[in-house]
Amino acid sequence: MSLFRLLHRALTPRPLALSGDLAVFASPLSILPPREEVRGFFLGLDDIGREVYINPAALPSMHGIIVGTTGSGKSTLARHLVLEAIEQGIPAWVIDPHGERSYRRLFTIGIDLGEDKVNVFHAPGWQVSELAGELASYLEHVYSLRGARFHFRELLRRCFENLSLDELARYDHLPEVKRLREDLEKLHGEGGATIDSLAEKSMYFTFPKLFSREFKELASLILLLLLQGYRRTLGERHRLELMVILEEAHFLAPYLLDLYKEVRKFGYGVIAVTQLPRELDPLLYQLAGFVIALSGTESYVNDISLLFSLTPDERDHILYKVHGAALLVRQGDPRPRKVMLKPRREALAQE
Repeated sequence: MSLFRLLHRALTPRPLALSGDLAVFASPLSILPPREEVRGFFLGLDDIGREVYINPAALPSMHGIIVGTTGSGKSTLARHLVLEAIEQGIPAWVIDPHGERSYRRLFTIGIDLGEDKVNVFHAPGWQVSELAGELASYLEHVYSLRGARFHFRELLRRCFENLSLDELARYDHLPEVKRLREDLEKLHGEGGATIDSLAEKSMYFTFPKLFSREFKELASLILLLLLQGYRRTLGERHRLELMVILEEAHFLAPYLLDLYKEVRKFGYGVIAVTQLPRELDPLLYQLAGFVIALSGTESYVNDISLLFSLTPDERDHILYKVHGAALLVRQGDPRPRKVMLKPRREALAQE
């Protein structure tokens, strides 16, 4: 055989197998269940009896989402996570518009925003113009004031520069400005608590029952913006140093979207609690470090399935199930974990 033919035979690609259909040759290890996290906050047991934990510090983002229909156990799970964090020496906040006693009894420090004052002008980590611009952009959503961002930014900038709300009082003849001033005066106090003193402690934030939805949104937004600036002064952190539970999170959906995009590793995680998947921007579910979806109706499960491409078995796990059935989705891992939650006894609602 000539040298040419030998080289031609050696270098020409040849099929090594012939089949009517193509099969993927996978490692035998691929059929084994994935390794579970063994540190962090205990959640419950998976479908083969292993303990399941969530460790926000080990994920690309420390923020998370708890979603579930009314009565599915969202707040019970949130209280359980608070107790897990506090036991591990991690301070926890709860921002709760409803003022549930089941939350309040977990804390020794409670603040009624609107009665207990916060120093809004003490804002470490923010440039005056930057904070005024951020706050003004969200006020459009809170007060449904389209096109007023620039004007509010300038008014707020002057307020922050002068450490006074007097600049807003000059425009009391405009109902929208007067309403904003009145809400800020309910929240702000020159001798009120500063973000430095609040950020290192476990505490419960709620509101007097007669206060408006807009005030509750504004107060929650300012509190989270102050916290964001303060954590920024501490620099990048790769371990969880503060957990924040935000009930009725859909009210602050625009802010959460920006937060989840830009603030991932500053040592704190905001866990958004909401009832329906569609109440939040779908991008939030992609940006969150973890999502815990509890049980619900068929239409609810259909929405969850669209977000995470559930298998029939995963759908069935949370469809019309009793308390405790949940799916855990962690960023970077496409496979939801089927979990039966095992909350602490102290986390259960008590009358």
